[in-house]
Amino acid sequence: MNAVNLNAIPIKTQSGVQEVATRAHKLSWQARALLVSVHGDKTVQQLGKLFKAPDILLKAANELVDHGFIAFADGAELASPPTQIGTGVLALQQARALLNETAVEAGGLFGGFRFTMKLEKCYTPAELRGLYADYRKMVGKARGTDFAEAVIERVEDLLKHV
Repeated sequence: MNAVNLNAIPIKTQSGVQEVATRAHKLSWQARALLVSVHGDKTVQQLGKLFKAPDILLKAANELVDHGFIAFADGAELASPPTQIGTGVLALQQARALLNETAVEAGGLFGGFRFTMKLEKCYTPAELRGLYADYRKMVGKARGTDFAEAVIERVEDLLKHV
């Protein structure tokens, strides 16, 4: 297991981008939530708001490093182009993906599917924000209100670029 510097800024590798799209590996929900949240603009510690305890954050980050899904500006193979916050439609898609991934992980098959169906009808930031109450209820119950609020905060960061 690699030591992760909490002040380092993680960036998705090409493998990490592919994993978000395909969900081919059995990652812990914590690692998947962290992977979806990585956009090359926040430190590991800032992203750690998703988790209640630092040891959970470090375990999730190490899991992603061990699989080669994230790297830290050390010359590792980065996604081409590097994953960054998009603008306009891309930022909205990233926000939807973050909500969807974390909701599916927290809500299970039925709850996650229901939320995904609602999410598919959202084409504007206002419509997306309209799902926050459902998201807070479902994800907050499964993963805690701190986790749900941290994800919504990240979504709001993305929506600033729409």
